Amino acid sequence: MRHTFTIIVVSALIGAICGAVVVLIVGSDDQTTDEELNAAVSSAVESAVAEAVEHAMQQSAEELASQLDDTMSTERRQVADIFAQISQSVVVIDAEGPERTNDQGVVVVSAALATGFVLDEAGHIVTAAHVLEGMTSFTVILPNDERLPAQRVGDDRPFSDVAVLRVNIEETDTELIVPSFGSTETVDAGETVIAIGNTLLGEEIAVTVGVVSDPDTTFFRERYEQDNLIQTDAALNHGNSGGILVDLDGKIIGMTAVIARETHDGDFVDGVGFAVQIDPVLEVARAIAEDGFYPRPTFGVINERLLTPTAAVQLDLEVTEGSFLIELERLGAFARAGIRPGDVLRNLNGVAINAETPFLNALKTLRPNVPVIVHVHRGGEEYRLSIAPDLRAP
Repeated sequence: MRHTFTIIVVSALIGAICGAVVVLIVGSDDQTTDEELNAAVSSAVESAVAEAVEHAMQQSAEELASQLDDTMSTERRQVADIFAQISQSVVVIDAEGPERTNDQGVVVVSAALATGFVLDEAGHIVTAAHVLEGMTSFTVILPNDERLPAQRVGDDRPFSDVAVLRVNIEETDTELIVPSFGSTETVDAGETVIAIGNTLLGEEIAVTVGVVSDPDTTFFRERYEQDNLIQTDAALNHGNSGGILVDLDGKIIGMTAVIARETHDGDFVDGVGFAVQIDPVLEVARAIAEDGFYPRPTFGVINERLLTPTAAVQLDLEVTEGSFLIELERLGAFARAGIRPGDVLRNLNGVAINAETPFLNALKTLRPNVPVIVHVHRGGEEYRLSIAPDLRAP
């Protein structure tokens, strides 16, 4: 394009000079001076160059627009082809909870729609654990609209948002298509990605396109700093939970799970979503499919609260950082060691418990049945005990 622009301008320059000389020669009366000749050439050149530049810029803009149209058309076709192929591995999950009677005496049933994707040919389906919480029955809707009952195999909450269902493949003649999985290590900021999932407008799978703004980030969620996340501006909604994030090679690089509405400090956020990187998703999901659970440590903490200076004042505590223990399992590792509700967990094996490292994040780094040093504050006193976390039961 740059070479074309230069040729147009140079051609116009040569033409202008020749034209000016011809005009002067034809109209000359032997009184024409060198100064008049130079002025005429200069004027003709300026006019011709200005006209040529304007023409060249217009032509360049048209060429650029044409190239952009071609590029966009190619990308649209590529997205359409990828969607047509990989959507055959994406399912809708229709989940229902138990019947209950509301305050008006009406019997109601809680329900949720989510997305999932095929893990293997044995009938295992991966989805987001948070949308299945409290649900008791599950139906997997295949791309051909066939509905299959599904059993819950297990999940990894609260450590990650991965859950696994299983359908009986002997109950259908439809072949489950295992998608192509990529690796998060190849994902870069600025890369175009495709989000595929249920739109919550029914039981249909839809597609949106965006870019990766951060391939490896974190987001605070409830009591946990969720890590291994891909941040994207591809439009997501609640029905996308458990769906997939796909690169332009048609490989799954993440499981869509989080829509950001506000920051940890309460600031409004719009157009930001997160997908869990596919590498840890597959590691956890395959373990659940094989054993029913992913091996995690537990001290038997049922409920705890991350301390802040404000919370410390409300609870009349002398320390302002740590995890305030609210409820413990009666036979859990902490309870067996003499730790009780009302104690403040300050440190786990050298890792301080604070806003940067909440309790669950510190716990995640430990190994079941391996003793660690636990630092606890109680009534103005500091205690350090050697306690081995248990293996969390499935």
